[in-house]
Amino acid sequence: MTRYATATGLAILVTFALFWAMQALITVGYELAEGGEPLSIEFVRLKRDTSPPQSKREPPKREKPKQPPPPPDISQSRSNLDPGEGVAALAPQIDPTASLETGIGGTGGSDRDVVPLVRTEPEYPAQAESRGIVGWVTVEFTIAKTGAVKDPVVVAARPARVFDRAALTAIRRWKYNPKIVDGTAVERPGMQITFEFKP
Repeated sequence: MTRYATATGLAILVTFALFWAMQALITVGYELAEGGEPLSIEFVRLKRDTSPPQSKREPPKREKPKQPPPPPDISQSRSNLDPGEGVAALAPQIDPTASLETGIGGTGGSDRDVVPLVRTEPEYPAQAESRGIVGWVTVEFTIAKTGAVKDPVVVAARPARVFDRAALTAIRRWKYNPKIVDGTAVERPGMQITFEFKP
């Protein structure tokens, strides 16, 4: 019995001490809250300068363009060109003594006959050159209203089919001032030219 009485007494004392301690803590906290000034926390946001640093940029120096060379002096009009002039300046390995068998001299009712403007050099076939083959090709063609060569055909060649392709390729690149009749461009059929191929 004494153990239970002692334990009960101790429990009462501990409980009383705990309640007393809680009361003391509550009283002290209230006095601090009453007597002190309320704390205030202010947040200040600093504005940062986020603009990137600007660097001075120098504009590129402009150079004055070089003065272009003066245009060549053309003292001879196209209408006065010699029909065989373009072929006479061909390379040494080709001797195109080209002659227009139909004749370019003006006919009675024409205002202006055809005038050659561009004549391309035919290439000497490598196989024929290596074998030392010589020959000639006669080509017949029509000069269109635009001055272009139209429908070229080999009418004679010696030796056959050796220089045909080179002659046709060259004649297709030729350009003319077309024939003019009563102020209108007309076709000129039946034109012929002979290319001679010599090493």
